[in-house]
Amino acid sequence: MHRPGGGGAWLELVLGTRYLGLGMGVVSTVVLAWGLARTALWLDEGATVVAVQRPWADLWTLGEGAETPLLPYYVLLKGFGALVRAVVPAAQNHPEVLYRLPSVAVSVLAAWILAAWMGRFNPPRLVVVSGLVLLMCTGFSRYGQEARPYASVLFLAVVATVLWSVLSSDRRARWVILYALTVTAMMTMHTLSAGLVAAHGVAALVCLTGRRRWTAFGRTVVGGTLGVALAAPYAVITSRNGTGPTFIYPDLAAHDVLRIFVRLFTSGENPPLVIGPVLALALLGLVQVRPGPQAFMARLAACWALVPLVAMVPVIIVFPNLLVERYVLFVVPAFAVLAAFGVLLLADLARSVAARVAGVTFGAVTAGAVAVLLLVVTATLQSAPMRDIRTPGGHGEDVRPALAVAQRPEYRKLTIMVSSRNGSIVVGAYAPELEKRLAMQHIQREGTAIWPDNVSPVDVRAQMKGRREAILLQRVRNDEQCAMEHFPVPAAQIELCQPDLLKHMGFHVVKVETSGDNWTFALLRRSAGAAAAGR
Repeated sequence: MHRPGGGGAWLELVLGTRYLGLGMGVVSTVVLAWGLARTALWLDEGATVVAVQRPWADLWTLGEGAETPLLPYYVLLKGFGALVRAVVPAAQNHPEVLYRLPSVAVSVLAAWILAAWMGRFNPPRLVVVSGLVLLMCTGFSRYGQEARPYASVLFLAVVATVLWSVLSSDRRARWVILYALTVTAMMTMHTLSAGLVAAHGVAALVCLTGRRRWTAFGRTVVGGTLGVALAAPYAVITSRNGTGPTFIYPDLAAHDVLRIFVRLFTSGENPPLVIGPVLALALLGLVQVRPGPQAFMARLAACWALVPLVAMVPVIIVFPNLLVERYVLFVVPAFAVLAAFGVLLLADLARSVAARVAGVTFGAVTAGAVAVLLLVVTATLQSAPMRDIRTPGGHGEDVRPALAVAQRPEYRKLTIMVSSRNGSIVVGAYAPELEKRLAMQHIQREGTAIWPDNVSPVDVRAQMKGRREAILLQRVRNDEQCAMEHFPVPAAQIELCQPDLLKHMGFHVVKVETSGDNWTFALLRRSAGAAAAGR
């Protein structure tokens, strides 16, 4: 029976009456704190840090360019960072923790609220299994530890869904207004999350019955329309200025789209069952949408999981560069709930068989054993992916050791070349004091763009005239000629893979140092004649 709780029980709803929410919050904190500072900021996170390093006046100018969709997040993160540094000045020495902490906090709150809310009208076993499965999803951990806005969107999606369940049973206007404001905040963080409103509309029709169905549908339409309308002005600006990712997957087939989506739940080239254990259990859990005591939660989870994905299809057809799994991170909690239904369905089947054979008590023991076994198997299959996302391979690369070498006394006067325009963003994030030594890129601290500009070859040659030595920070290249699969990378490989401009200027690699993951520090030298000629 659907008992989402009335509006007067809102505080009790959030805190939970059986400590399910609090327990899930504690466990989520432990999981999301795991490896938080070990992995370096990757490129997109580096862009976040460079953005919040700007003065307020220059930060607002990003709203006139491609970074417009991310500006609200940058503003909130800049305010958070300033507040924390004012209280704990040493926090600026740990940018990974400082700038990832808001994502961790909202992810923990999302898990807490989801468990507390579900605990009010679902059996505890469903709540516990849903929470554990959610924590096993790689996407929840990765983006819950990332200095980007996607964890915030997931949090707001959970809050919006809880508010929707309240407004569907409590007819007071306050819940429609709160729902609308939450939708506005969610869409402001990411416009494509609007698909959740459609999911709630469908849920009103399939989860409820009689007059309540149409009442809830009408209130959903009113709240959703108001929320979308409030977000629309910024959504228009976002669509006009934002470009989305510049990379487009070539010649995508259906299995490629599936592979991209599966990365929200597991990782690796060949996940078990092609889709991984979580999605496999979620597909099984869809059986529970049939009439029964758990139909409300199962149908709501199915709508939350599937409707936004269907809404994304025409968007991706028109804008194929928006085929990015993190854009639909907010559906992951729904798939976790469906997977929990799958676990409990198999456990109940085992209970029924065992009870016929050896009695009710043995059936109950068997059901518990099967549920635990399924969770253990899922955790085992997910253990490697969960470790992987907490390595440089999961979050990008680690430039910190290479930068440390570049700052040694013997190298402090040398110009720094970075092999990758986008890759040089992390130099600005970690060591803005080195920017004046960059020759091939310019870190943008003002204006409407955030990603570094390439400096013209003419200006680079002029800057390097008379200089015989330079530093190259070589970022890994995965093309066939320059595959860097073994570290430390041999000098001959760096020589081959260094930017063509440096080759034309006569630079050769004379020293390579082991310096982190997917980044290599190399000392370059050229002849006195080439330096004097300024080639």
